[in-house]
Amino acid sequence: MTKKNPILKIDSKLETEAALSKLMEVEADYDSYIERLPEKKKERLINSVNATKFGLHTVAPIMCAGPEKCPFIEKCPIPERDSEGELIYGEARHYPIGNQCVLEKFYMKQKLIEYYQHLNIDISNPVETSIANELAVIDLYKNRALMIMSVGDKSGQGKDFMRVDIIGFNENGDVAEQAKLHPALEVVDKLEKRREKWLDKLMETRKAKAEWMLRVGGNQNESKILAEIQKLREVIGKMDIEEIVEDVDDDDILLDD
Repeated sequence: MTKKNPILKIDSKLETEAALSKLMEVEADYDSYIERLPEKKKERLINSVNATKFGLHTVAPIMCAGPEKCPFIEKCPIPERDSEGELIYGEARHYPIGNQCVLEKFYMKQKLIEYYQHLNIDISNPVETSIANELAVIDLYKNRALMIMSVGDKSGQGKDFMRVDIIGFNENGDVAEQAKLHPALEVVDKLEKRREKWLDKLMETRKAKAEWMLRVGGNQNESKILAEIQKLREVIGKMDIEEIVEDVDDDDILLDD
């Protein structure tokens, strides 16, 4: 007779409900700490936690370090330019220093909205919202890599997609250099492959859901899910076509939708 392992749990409905109930409990000392928080801080905490319900990453956008320390200040919409094209930073209070970069924050939110709409994401499904969030993060990181290639990295390299490294000195004492593709360009390629994998995962998730509905006899719901899968295929096909014909303006850093 097989002895039941006390560590491993069967994923039954009752045990799942008990586990969820346990997760909802808050330690007494932590509950007391939350109650002592000022109302504004408590409200920020609640809003931050609620945002995760819809898969919104609150840590992906970079933190604003101010105009003098920002590596992407050339692309920031806050400073102005004089007649010679030089940046005018303006007052420090105009920047969200210590908070999320305003450009990346709203860029990611916009990408989330687009994925929710065009992929018909079920916001009650944590798997689908997680996938949509991952896709938005990928677009955010890709946009950041493109900005590096637009303005150059810390050493000013990357605008021509290349990076030149010093690998030593020759017999004459001259510097020996080696040119290779810039890492930012490699990141863009890896992110695109990663995005394709997440889109495939979304397709697999909906196929699995359709198969499950078929087994339990939900023909009407199954038809709806199959329609969603077909719509997803059409959207992915459209995204691939737009990526091929996309013409990016040199002054804008955009992603294929």
